[in-house]
Amino acid sequence: MDKKLFIWFIVSVAIISGGYFGSLYFQNQIFIPYEFSAHPLVILLLCVAVGWLKRDSIQKEMNHQSMLEEPIYISVGLLVIFISLLMPLSTNPVFVLFKFLLTFVGLFFVFFGAAAYLPSLLLFVYGFSVSFPILLNEFFGTQYSLITTSLVAHAAGLFYPVDFNGQTISTISSSGVQSMIYIDAECSGSASLAIFLTVFALMMIDIKPRNDRILPLFFFGIIGTSLQNILRLVVLLATNYHFGSDSMWLMHSYAGYILFPVWFAIFIYVYLKVGIEKPQVTSFSELEESSNDR
Repeated sequence: MDKKLFIWFIVSVAIISGGYFGSLYFQNQIFIPYEFSAHPLVILLLCVAVGWLKRDSIQKEMNHQSMLEEPIYISVGLLVIFISLLMPLSTNPVFVLFKFLLTFVGLFFVFFGAAAYLPSLLLFVYGFSVSFPILLNEFFGTQYSLITTSLVAHAAGLFYPVDFNGQTISTISSSGVQSMIYIDAECSGSASLAIFLTVFALMMIDIKPRNDRILPLFFFGIIGTSLQNILRLVVLLATNYHFGSDSMWLMHSYAGYILFPVWFAIFIYVYLKVGIEKPQVTSFSELEESSNDR
């Protein structure tokens, strides 16, 4: 299998290199530097972690003697490779990586057949999750931001002098300094929702809950993720009121890294507590009664 794995890797790199430089030549692509955002990296690491934890089951499927797999897997793999080569070369490194991984997975189908099922599923989760904030911003960004702005302004207005108009919140600090804060789709928590969707999808792959509890858990997660983001924005407004705008922007950089893991831990606890069937434990007395009945 080691020889087969080595050949798979070399062929994948060759196809990726040819497709990459071919795209650069024909598209005359100019790369624009992107501002670093943590959520694509978090999503990638989550998918890689699940793949690593499931490596034994993947390796078990890989242990075949033939060099190539059944025709159905070869066909699927070649189709995936063809799609990856047709994809335009994005200037966003997140989608460049997705294009490369798609080629790896396509060839994995060709060489290892059913063993590619889980990697392809993880790649789908990665691709959808990193695309979600962009899609949300494109189609519902304004509406989503307006709803978030209204909820944040009403919640913060219970404690602080806050007014809002559209996506802009106006607030006055304790020292009398007025600040205007614009809430866009990213501030509204699109990245947090993308990470939650990743977590939920990966947990569904690893530990699927009862069918009648999937939708309630999903909506609970969506609502909870949205509420923790609203809480984050309210905390920022509170920080601005008490300590000024500089402290608010400092809090803006770190608040999400504190609140989201706390919410994430709560969601996992509820998911495991509510969604997973508990094994029925038979007491010793019940076993004794059952044996007597026989």
